[in-house]
Amino acid sequence: MTAVEPGHTGPGPMRGVDPREAARVVLGECHGMPFLPELSDRGLGADQVGRTLAMLADLPVDVSTRGWRLAGSPGRHARTAADLLDRDLDALEEADESIRDPEVDRAAADRRLVVRALGPWSLAARLELPGGLPVLTDRGARRDLAEALAEGVAARVTRLARRLGVGARVLLDEPMLWHVAAGSVAGPSRFDPIAPVPEDRLSLSLCRFADVLRRNGVAEVVVRVPAGTGPEAPARWSAVAETPDGEAPLDGLCVPAELLHSGTSHPALDAAGTVLGGGRILQLEGLPGSPRPPRSGPEVERDVSAILALLERLSAPRYAGLGRLVLTPTVDDMTSGRLTPVEALASVRRVAEAAPRLAE
Repeated sequence: MTAVEPGHTGPGPMRGVDPREAARVVLGECHGMPFLPELSDRGLGADQVGRTLAMLADLPVDVSTRGWRLAGSPGRHARTAADLLDRDLDALEEADESIRDPEVDRAAADRRLVVRALGPWSLAARLELPGGLPVLTDRGARRDLAEALAEGVAARVTRLARRLGVGARVLLDEPMLWHVAAGSVAGPSRFDPIAPVPEDRLSLSLCRFADVLRRNGVAEVVVRVPAGTGPEAPARWSAVAETPDGEAPLDGLCVPAELLHSGTSHPALDAAGTVLGGGRILQLEGLPGSPRPPRSGPEVERDVSAILALLERLSAPRYAGLGRLVLTPTVDDMTSGRLTPVEALASVRRVAEAAPRLAE
């Protein structure tokens, strides 16, 4: 059996402030799976929360002394966030048009545009009600936020995907998910504790949220979760790997590669194995067993060997399993300054391109 090349893209955040330059880098290194860059160096509104809030449909927000909150009308920073998002969308479309090759694009019918957005639970934990409590504490507000988020994200992502002539994939980032499950989301004071949310409820809501996105034109929804945040918020892997009865599963899972490579979290390995075993997408952030992105041929071979060993450990098919993997640099690789974004993206591209040859 011939091995299939893994996908390769970026995690979202990038250094820099120029959306056109960022878009050129993305299209140059990730033509088959371009991603929408997040240039948070531009300040408030370009951060991940502001970027996601700019996608909400008909739900105005503003900035308070502690962060973002729901409002009666969009505030100045909300208008800035929307303007920055529009510039980024336009820049990516222009960059794609400048290098578009109709023959190549027809041959690559499975091209995907990847857009990262905060998931409904993490956004509800980070966005305040007008009175100062997190949206997470109000069931009705939480429902309204999730509906506005699904509608807005689907509209923005599918519109750009159509312009690029590609399918749309949403990377639903849930960095607060384990805190939500543990009841350790911080309220405005210790007198306002926030109740934990059961795993089965988290799983059901994420599956249904993803289903709304797919009904509105998104091809796939991959959920990104943190490695773990310590004893106050232990990982709850069943919330993102298991599918409730009668529900459509999430299309994939994004996890730090080093978490799986280290083998210290058997539940994480089980979750990754469940995802791959179900024919779904496993996105690895970073390369397993690699302290830094590869710079030479031997280092590329080392990283491919680590990926193949991981597939074997997950009981995934050696060849077909490669085709269900997506490789990205870490956020730190893309933003710390140790590497340029081109170097970070090129490193995972070289590993992805070498994987089929070395797997045979």
